[in-house]
Amino acid sequence: MLKSIFIPNKINSYAWVNLLFIIFLVAVDKIEAHAVLFGYFLETIIIGVFNIFKMYLCRNTYSEDIEKNDSIWFLIPFFVVHYGGFVAIQSIFLFAIFSISGNGFIKEPFNLIDNFNALLQLEGMLLMLLVLTVSQLLKFYFDFLKTEKFHQFTANEVMFKPYLRIFIQQFVVIIGSFFMMLSSAPVFAAILLILFRFVVDFLLVAIRENSRVLDYLVDKLYDGKVDKPIIRKQLILFSE
Repeated sequence: MLKSIFIPNKINSYAWVNLLFIIFLVAVDKIEAHAVLFGYFLETIIIGVFNIFKMYLCRNTYSEDIEKNDSIWFLIPFFVVHYGGFVAIQSIFLFAIFSISGNGFIKEPFNLIDNFNALLQLEGMLLMLLVLTVSQLLKFYFDFLKTEKFHQFTANEVMFKPYLRIFIQQFVVIIGSFFMMLSSAPVFAAILLILFRFVVDFLLVAIRENSRVLDYLVDKLYDGKVDKPIIRKQLILFSE
């Protein structure tokens, strides 16, 4: 099963390309260590933007479990406000960690606008964000549009889809921030963060329809109370 998760294949090829390309850019000093850390953090916003498009595409899909979908013009603003608040709280927490460390470019954790502007000035940050955006765009096209997943999920279901993934990702980022602050060689801490981040990515990518990983997780989570097709659908939804 580990082979199906980590060995390069058609499903995880974009993740492998992303992993190797970012390591290469860090190794040749095109992206500094802090840009890697905060780039992964800002990817939260990129994922949120793509999720809005997914919600819109799912606007005409209905489920037997949901008698009526809320208006898409209510769901999207609600998601923006709720998700935006979620990101803001995480931002303050991460900025507070770095302000305590005395890194120099983060001084007041609650000054979000100035702090985000400071992040964009980090060497290689724009390149890092470009790589992450292209990666999410490819994933959006090949894993969502091309497979027509907008016929499988409702806008209501997709609305809360990113939260589990983002929670895991931000946990990895926060752990990585401590490694980076304590390390005398931030570049090695950055590479370690990249590897941690992509282990999570590979695990989520492996949870796909008709995959051994998905079947294994469904069997493990099945307790007789919830039907297996429902467990399967939820795993696919939250691994998107």
